[in-house]
Amino acid sequence: MEAVAASSDAEAVTTGARVLLVAPPAAGGLANHVISLMRDLHGDGYRVGVACEPGGRIAEATAELELPAFGIICTAAGGPLPTAIRAARLIQCVRRFRPQIVHTHSLAASAIGSLACTVVRSPSLLVTVHNYPPGAAGMAADSAGHRWALGLAVQRASRIITVSEALQRDLLLAHPEATGKCLTIHNGIDTRKKPTRSREDVCELLGLAGAGPLVGMLARLAPQKGVEDFIRAASIVAKSWPTASFVLAGDGPLTPSALQLRQDLHLEGRLHLPGHVEWARDLVAALDVLVVASVSEGSSVAAMEAMSLAKPVVATAVGGVPEVVADGQTGVLVAPGRPEMLATGIEEVLGEPARAREMGEEGRRRAVGQFDITDMLARTQAVYADVIREEVEAGKK
Repeated sequence: MEAVAASSDAEAVTTGARVLLVAPPAAGGLANHVISLMRDLHGDGYRVGVACEPGGRIAEATAELELPAFGIICTAAGGPLPTAIRAARLIQCVRRFRPQIVHTHSLAASAIGSLACTVVRSPSLLVTVHNYPPGAAGMAADSAGHRWALGLAVQRASRIITVSEALQRDLLLAHPEATGKCLTIHNGIDTRKKPTRSREDVCELLGLAGAGPLVGMLARLAPQKGVEDFIRAASIVAKSWPTASFVLAGDGPLTPSALQLRQDLHLEGRLHLPGHVEWARDLVAALDVLVVASVSEGSSVAAMEAMSLAKPVVATAVGGVPEVVADGQTGVLVAPGRPEMLATGIEEVLGEPARAREMGEEGRRRAVGQFDITDMLARTQAVYADVIREEVEAGKK
């Protein structure tokens, strides 16, 4: 095998190692995660290939780095036959690129990667689980397809990384046979990155006067993100805070219903839906409160971003969110699916500016200490080194 060394030092073990990253169509936190990982690996001397959606954010970053790219749309759409066809394409990619590690992101990508690595036996499979299956209670997947994908990944993977302890606990409850393979590596963000736009610039982009408080949520407009709950909470807060404005940034399948609900609740002049914004960190820096209204969430990169910018967070206590937001210290946690409780949390933060500043400052310390991207990248590379070392030792027997 390439990139082997007797030394236990991770850098020596992995120098020149080939890694194929397999990612689904993504534009938010998952895309940022994969892009950060590919850049870090490339900079550290790995030979990186990427299988992803052609033309998407991940593909664009791959082209910028001039890395080998393989156009595969890694989704579960269409059922077993399309999944098998995508797996066949990935098998061809694996045979061409000859990676030592295939690292998949998302359940669909993991199913496709598991099938490919079962046929082409030489690569080790590393799976990162970012979220719960849609509509699932924990990792007890809500469909036969989800259960099959997760079971296949558990069976074939050398390691399974979860982005929160909650995800790992629920995964092991559903698949105790994964014990010994699982570890948690929290998502990371660049806590040193400075916003490039002022609050005034952001308000101008949104068409706001910028005089009153600004409450926002950044999320894909999908059912698990609690989009309706946020809009209903905004409607409640708007009545007691007449100068407050609200922003819901992101796109997705619930965009039409979000626009309709805004109209039904007479929030056209108060709630702004700019769609996906490339200047997300600038927007977070302009907020007075960031809201996470999810009903299911593996973790929350948006909350990490807000905390790194010293912004208090009002969030639902679901999945791995309580591992990010410390209730009463860096923000307020409430029950999911309760817009009135979400509104109360927002009003609590807006009504106590001194406490909000303390929460923001504590959030900044917590983000720098626990969620900086350098830790996530270093720990992921350490997993690569362990996997490659095991393969080397196995080859000596």
